[in-house]
Amino acid sequence: MFSDLLGSEIRMSKARAWCEPIESKTLYLSGDERYEVWTIKAAERPHLLDVCSTDSNHQQENTNEDAADMNEILALTDGCDVSGWRKEKFVRTNAEVLSAFNVGSGCVLLRRETQLPIVLSSIASSAWDSLRDRLFQEPCTTASRQLYSSNRALHPWFERENVPVILDGCPAIDKWAAMKSCRFDNLVQRYGDLEWRFSDTHGETITLKTYQKYLRSIEGSTDDAPLAVYDSQFGGDDRSSLLDDYTVPSCFDSDLFASAIPNEDDRPPFRWVLIGPARSGTGLHIDPVGTHAWVTLIEGCKRWILFPAGTDPEAIHMRDPQIPSAIWFRDFYDQAMRDHADAVEVLQRPGETVFVPAGWPHLVLNLELSVAITHNFATEYPSLFLLNKAIAQAEPELAGRFEIALKSSRPDLFSIVGFPQVNHELSFETIDHACTVQH
Repeated sequence: MFSDLLGSEIRMSKARAWCEPIESKTLYLSGDERYEVWTIKAAERPHLLDVCSTDSNHQQENTNEDAADMNEILALTDGCDVSGWRKEKFVRTNAEVLSAFNVGSGCVLLRRETQLPIVLSSIASSAWDSLRDRLFQEPCTTASRQLYSSNRALHPWFERENVPVILDGCPAIDKWAAMKSCRFDNLVQRYGDLEWRFSDTHGETITLKTYQKYLRSIEGSTDDAPLAVYDSQFGGDDRSSLLDDYTVPSCFDSDLFASAIPNEDDRPPFRWVLIGPARSGTGLHIDPVGTHAWVTLIEGCKRWILFPAGTDPEAIHMRDPQIPSAIWFRDFYDQAMRDHADAVEVLQRPGETVFVPAGWPHLVLNLELSVAITHNFATEYPSLFLLNKAIAQAEPELAGRFEIALKSSRPDLFSIVGFPQVNHELSFETIDHACTVQH
């Protein structure tokens, strides 16, 4: 059986070689590139480095120093994997082919994908296929779909009521150059040699060309939750021309942080380019510092679930460290939707914009390679009390600057907030009362 399979792989490889010559250096990760990917994985999920295992059924304890040394060896002998990164086995590979070439879990050599004639041909049907088929279906309970209006006086009701919406028919977005320039292949062409970030919580970066190779390799193809780009720094380097390729929709252009603190360097990160393949995404979280968000999809498809502010985190399995969104959908989706009738689901397609209200726990899963642009912003809705509390708790230094700036730029709002006496008992669970007091 194996000889037949191998012979088929080689014949297909030769057939492709005649019509599609590809230099291995442009497709496969080099040793240095493989190590760069490993460093990002280690930074993304450091908790996976805390446990050393000699095999899938046996764990051994080490001192912290010994564990770090041993994990580095274990991780690097399995290509650019981190111990536990694939333990969920969302994607099943042909073990017979992989083991024959010392590729995959338990190999004793650096994995070399050039040993495999056709990388993707070894990927079999998996649990991911059936899950994705389900999530491509239109959800039963979805966010309100609104036609875009350029008149803020008619359109900010969703900010006041703090509910999710999907914006359709936005002429500003239809005219974005970003709808073409920010497609993944075009980003690689324009900015492929530049370093891109994967999180605001660590500084590890790789070039977009290396990331593209990772996605196409067996490493990215078989990761249960592949790496995704979350870059908030593109506005301050050689990629700043991207800022000319899009404009903030007018219904989202009233940002208290921007008006009170115009110097972007003094504000928390607030805009991102998001890039991720199928199975990547963001686990359950609440956007920081009491902000709302808008997310416009350039290409691909995203599945969202949003839970109302005040939802019990334990009841929806919102944890730290986050459960990868693909794993959450597989293990907790059905139960969560049965228990929370007020949850909102969204199937987002290119050109659509999702409004994420402040305080709503949410998670996002990419069903295919996706690129999006997103901004976080602060308004007086749903409550200045809650906004002020969130700023004071998350960014004490920012809270002082915001107080001074707001007093100067928006004295009407400053008098409402009452900065000297913040009610620390307020939370998004008491949002209805807070809104009543405010209005």
